[in-house]
Amino acid sequence: MSNVKVCSLGSGSKGNATLIQFDQSIILVDSGFSSKELESRLTTLELRPADINAILVTHEHSDHFNGVPVFSNKFNIPVWMSPGTSLHPRADKIRSLNLINIHDSFELAGIQILPVAVPHDSREACQFVFHNDNYRIGILTDLGHVTQHVISCFAECDALLLEFNHDITMLMQGNYPASLKARVGGNLGHLNNQQALNFLHAINKSRLKLLAAMHLSEENNCPELVKNIIQQAELEKTTRVILADQQYGFEWVRIE
Repeated sequence: MSNVKVCSLGSGSKGNATLIQFDQSIILVDSGFSSKELESRLTTLELRPADINAILVTHEHSDHFNGVPVFSNKFNIPVWMSPGTSLHPRADKIRSLNLINIHDSFELAGIQILPVAVPHDSREACQFVFHNDNYRIGILTDLGHVTQHVISCFAECDALLLEFNHDITMLMQGNYPASLKARVGGNLGHLNNQQALNFLHAINKSRLKLLAAMHLSEENNCPELVKNIIQQAELEKTTRVILADQQYGFEWVRIE
């Protein structure tokens, strides 16, 4: 039995944090939650901060970055991010800060990591594919559109955590000011449901064991719309589908 697992500690505009485990190594991707809140959410999984080997940061927006400096320093956990992300003024507070080239693969705690540059309204955003000889887990959120580079990097995943941020009609008819609608729905914003579906049609889904819908807007999307559109993705019958939410994320899922 494999010991390759993934879980979400919460996903949405109020805070994001994801755990990736390969064997005994655990990597935390982002933390938009305060250090205290993150500790509380780890406790529900019977995890301690000391169980985390490293923290990766996708970009500097507060719902991904907010809790990282305090949590990292409090528990002496090293942090990796792009040079652009490190320009955030609070990045200077991180005592164990390491920079990555988002165009080169690297290894952390025995896990192979492929950074993937994505179009988003931040300084140097990236997402990640984690892999060993047998399994590939992809995290793909916070991008305004799907590039060919993104498709090629995420084309062969066993588990995929994919953004379904908004329904375009709900966004356009909703209460956001025009400037925010333009930002969220633009080429440097967030994936809408149809874009996520188009991406799924563009990749090889034959080995996909888990699809997790991530970063759902609480105002401009709803779970039923996401479930309905995923039904159009022609997934294998063996593919497990999960919708992550803001409060609870989703519990550990073993990939095998």
